[in-house]
Amino acid sequence: MAFWGTELLAGEPVTYVFKKSQGRLRICKATLGVGLAEGRSVVQCKIGDKSPILLCSLRPYNNETCSVDIEFKEEEKVIFEAIGPTTTSVHLAGFYLTNNADGQSDSNEVKKAEDDEARVNGRVKTFPSGLIIEDLEKSQHSSTMIASPGSMVSVSYVGKLKFTGYIFESRNSSSPFYFRLGTDAVIAGLEIGITGMRVGDKRKITIPPSMAYGPQGRKNVPPESWVEYTIKLLSISNSVPPLFSDEQGSNVEVD
Repeated sequence: MAFWGTELLAGEPVTYVFKKSQGRLRICKATLGVGLAEGRSVVQCKIGDKSPILLCSLRPYNNETCSVDIEFKEEEKVIFEAIGPTTTSVHLAGFYLTNNADGQSDSNEVKKAEDDEARVNGRVKTFPSGLIIEDLEKSQHSSTMIASPGSMVSVSYVGKLKFTGYIFESRNSSSPFYFRLGTDAVIAGLEIGITGMRVGDKRKITIPPSMAYGPQGRKNVPPESWVEYTIKLLSISNSVPPLFSDEQGSNVEVD
């Protein structure tokens, strides 16, 4: 997965054409650029021979950024254009979704293969690899968004060694951990365990060494250790959080 971005100047359309080596394009955010702001800027896109579609409207000092979630198919040629003052610009940001030979993302393929082989017993799902996902709490949140590859998520968590209960890391809801699913930002067991969660869901994820820290281990985690994470999903979005932090949290239980 690679970052994509472009700057739209009023009256100067930008054309996007799919390239197999890059993957499909997914746009996450539109933001007003630096310049003398005079009025509203509207971003539109024209897909193939279809009529233009308005993506968002931006206004200085009021609504200068807008989160969007648009993924373009491989065969589509797209023309982006900013309509508004010539003294400012609009920046579009997103990323490429890498495809495998079947046209599906690698992360989705791994998740599908795991799900096909998993045993389900009530709220507990057990995989042949030894990975165990247990639903502790189901969200009462009205949102229908589900964490999936490409989603920016924030979580609170407690990470323990399975056989001793030693807490080697944790984050609470006042200092959550932000990351994007499908980018190898976390260990494989967490990628699979968090995928499919909704905001407010809480899970316990038991992870074998092969999907955790392996023979090398990490700080406070010996080599070939089984680990357990109690995870609560706090948010899902498709844009970078306002403040990204990877500082170690305090050793407290998930809220």
